Amino acid sequence: MLKQPTDFAAGQSERGAASGGMPVEWNSSCIDVSTDGSVSQRIDFWREMILRLFADVQISAVPKADFFGKVRQRKCDKLRISEIHAAEQAVNRRYHHARSEYEDRYFAVLMLEGSQSVEQDGKIVTLRPGDFALYDATRPHHLHFGQSWREIVVSIPRATLNQLVAGVDSRTASPTNTSIGVGSVMRTFLEGMSAQIGHVTEDEMLRLSDVATTLIAMTLGSLQRNDIAQSRLKVLTLLRVKGFVLEHLQDPELGPQMVERAMGISARYINKLFEAENTSLMRYVWHMRLERCAEELANTQSSISSILRVSDIAMRWGFNDMSHFSRVFKERFNASPRAWRNKDVQRPDL
Repeated sequence: MLKQPTDFAAGQSERGAASGGMPVEWNSSCIDVSTDGSVSQRIDFWREMILRLFADVQISAVPKADFFGKVRQRKCDKLRISEIHAAEQAVNRRYHHARSEYEDRYFAVLMLEGSQSVEQDGKIVTLRPGDFALYDATRPHHLHFGQSWREIVVSIPRATLNQLVAGVDSRTASPTNTSIGVGSVMRTFLEGMSAQIGHVTEDEMLRLSDVATTLIAMTLGSLQRNDIAQSRLKVLTLLRVKGFVLEHLQDPELGPQMVERAMGISARYINKLFEAENTSLMRYVWHMRLERCAEELANTQSSISSILRVSDIAMRWGFNDMSHFSRVFKERFNASPRAWRNKDVQRPDL
């Protein structure tokens, strides 16, 4: 895991700097920064740059003499748009949850040059110039970039896109057509917006962000205007249900009746909402409980987790039948809980 950012202005010019050689003002609304120095210094600075500007991920960069990385970025309260140009590398995120509001985003990617693969939720898509796809920056994902690539990345708050596109989680790492219709309009708009990010006012940036978000939502969801209000209501309701579930995961009584009473809506309707994500209420409950158990079993650095028995951890997260817990855990992670804890298996990223 990359360490949290520190103040490294001293000596920064050996690794990278803003356009014109000035120290980088990372909190600025407009950034133009590139790597410099030796190969190792360039790679180190690139890792720092991605951590500060995008998300907490692991980067495996190919240490070639011609390694480089450049980012032009403009941000406002509604989104961030970045044009990234860099050398071959792989990016991996292991975490399941945003570490801060800054990370709680969807990344919409428009490929300009080169290629990259995007892998998330068991799906993988390869992007080439003109291709577009979405991934959830909050949850585990894997990216692989070819030798020299350039792309536009639009970072949109998850809540914003969730309100506009029903079941947007199911649309990650999926190819999206930009050759005709609204997809083509979106592509042209994002290319033009990226080219002018240093030449628009703050107010203009806010207005352009509204248009960009709407075009991306329409491209992903093919939503008609009269569908948007209903879609927002369903998404907000589902978010409320998920919030309640996550708050009560450790309660062994958590089930359809408990959620129904708390939410004031029928269990049947709740399951209808989950159908948009190809799951059900209780499958979601068990999935999240298993993830929490796996995280605790793997967390050997926690003094609490290290002294608890496997059965203690299972019961903490709502399991009261150990044979059932062991069976579903092995089905989910292809390993027994004990082997998972003892690192006797190759654990997939959580």
